[in-house]
Formats: sequence, C-alpha cells, structure tokens
Amino acid sequence: MDCSVGHVTLAPNTPAVHACASVCLATKSCRLYCLNFRPTGNECFIFSALVTQNWKGDPDSSVTFDVCYSTWYHSGDITHLVSSTAASSILQHSTTEDKAVDGFSCRQVPHQCFHSYVRSGAKSWWRADLGIPRSVSRLLVFTRNDGNQAAHFSNIIITLGNSTLTGQNPVFASLDSGVTGQMMDFIVTTPMIGRYLEFTTSPQLFLVICEVKIIS
Repeated sequence: MDCSVGHVTLAPNTPAVHACASVCLATKSCRLYCLNFRPTGNECFIFSALVTQNWKGDPDSSVTFDVCYSTWYHSGDITHLVSSTAASSILQHSTTEDKAVDGFSCRQVPHQCFHSYVRSGAKSWWRADLGIPRSVSRLLVFTRNDGNQAAHFSNIIITLGNSTLTGQNPVFASLDSGVTGQMMDFIVTTPMIGRYLEFTTSPQLFLVICEVKIIS
C-alpha cells in the first residue's frame, strides 16, 4: 500500500489496538493504522491514506494485516451504495470511472484518480448511479495532489436527480474557479434526493476526481 508513514513494534503484553491508536494520534499525517498480532510484539503500521469501507484492498499487493482502523469515517457515508459509474468516453492514464469511488485516496496521482479529457469540444463528465433515489446533503471531493498545478477540477457543475441525460437534473453545487491539491466540501442547506450524481466541466477542460465521499 502507498502512503506509508511509519512502523512501530509494540512492547509485548500491551493493549495493541489502543497503543497503535496512540501512535496514530501522535502522528499528524496519520489517517489509517493497521496491526499484525505477533507473540514477540505486535506490529503497528501508520499510513496517510484515506480509506473507507468501500475499499476492496490492493489486488497487486502481497501485504496483509490482521486489522485496520480508518480515521476517515462518517456515519452518513453512502458511497458504498453506488451501483455503477459512467463517464465521458476518453479516459487518460489508464484510469477507470470507478477510481472516484473506490474508497482509497493516497497521493492523488493520476493513476489513482478518474481522469478524463474530451478533445472534440464536448464536456467531460462523470456519473454515479446510487441504485435508487437517495437523500444527499454533502459531498467531499479530493482533487489531484501530486504537485501538478494545472486546474484539473474547475468550472464544475454537480447535479443530482433521476434523469440519465447530462445537464437535465437539478444543480447540487457548482465551482467556477479551478483548484488542485485540495479537498472540496460541498454542503447543501436542504438535502436533495436523486439517483444519479453527476460532475460536468466546461468543454475542452480536464476533469480529474481522485475520490468522492457521498453523505446522506
């Protein structure tokens, strides 16, 4: 797994979970801590990755842990209820639409994000199907954060409704300026209800979404 911050061997006979949690609390960049239980001393691993219940694990990694705890938790998180995703047809960096809701966000480099650019003058878009109409009050969106200063998340319109046609649903939020390397927090005063959550940008602009957390 990327974003490793540190590793500590805990003293034998100490409460391992609490001890590792203390190490995490004392580490500014810690967002995830994992343990391997060993007779000679439990191993505590600290990561800066943002991980939710939606993450299925890294299929290319041979590293496993006995238990992990994430600090990135919200009781109203419904991102795991996304039944499918779709997007504008041209994807870059060999990414797929589901990267935006896979429950894992690390350094926000291109291959870990949904990344689209349409050259034909059409708009880039990304859509999540929540399966049925659901109430949404807040969206947390992580943008690209690898030092690239280009505005890969700009002129955004976010809609939520029951139509599969781009631009036909009520506006949830919008963003005129461009941002990079930030977590965007979109909150509505009154929760909106809809099945299809969609992000659309202006023609011939990049659309990069590294992770979306959908909160009811």
